[in-house]
Amino acid sequence: MSTTIKRRIHGLTYLLMNPAQVKHLIIRETIYRRRNKNRSGWVEWQKYDTYTAASQHSTAVAYARPLNLARIDTFTSLINSIGKNLAVLDVGCGDGLLSEPIAKMGNTVASVDLPTITKLAQKRHMSYVVSGDAEKLAFADASFNVVLASEVVEHLWNPENFFAEAYRVLKDKGNLIVETPEGKEGLRYDAHKHYFTVEILQHLLEPKFSFQKFERFSPEWGAPTPTIIVLFSKN
Repeated sequence: MSTTIKRRIHGLTYLLMNPAQVKHLIIRETIYRRRNKNRSGWVEWQKYDTYTAASQHSTAVAYARPLNLARIDTFTSLINSIGKNLAVLDVGCGDGLLSEPIAKMGNTVASVDLPTITKLAQKRHMSYVVSGDAEKLAFADASFNVVLASEVVEHLWNPENFFAEAYRVLKDKGNLIVETPEGKEGLRYDAHKHYFTVEILQHLLEPKFSFQKFERFSPEWGAPTPTIIVLFSKN
């Protein structure tokens, strides 16, 4: 039996055992099936898509995957190289996969995601979890030393709005860390509206941000593209 068939059987079995997820899928593909027509429809559809994805992957097995272990190690290493006792904003926090270890390092972490997702992070007893919109961050200017966006920008209606908001809420010389699938093949995910490379990110962020460094990870579990994590500093 091929890996693809096994994954499809696993997904179907999961849905059959979780009727609430079936309800979310029905809502997603009926009420919000025309999601590409406007931003509000796209955001509402994302709430249901992300809810399903996060629920499936928020497991001990998922956390133990080599890619996730490498991601956590990279983010914590980058944060540690920036400084101590930092104010960190984790945009698109999911269930707290990154927020939790970064907070345990002694940093203050504000975790933000769509309302259907934040309750997953709250189950991990995170200190500060709020529902919000990545393109309209509800924080004061110059509030954070670091803004994280892990697997977020490819989902947004207009990523440039988020980059402008990240610049606004960052303190002087603050840092932005972006993780995203690399290249056009990332559009094969139905929930992805945009694709990025290191060069595309540099072009979008200049002159407000300066590129510092990046890490690239090979695809895992049939993912069509590598993953990149890119560090920028606010000019």
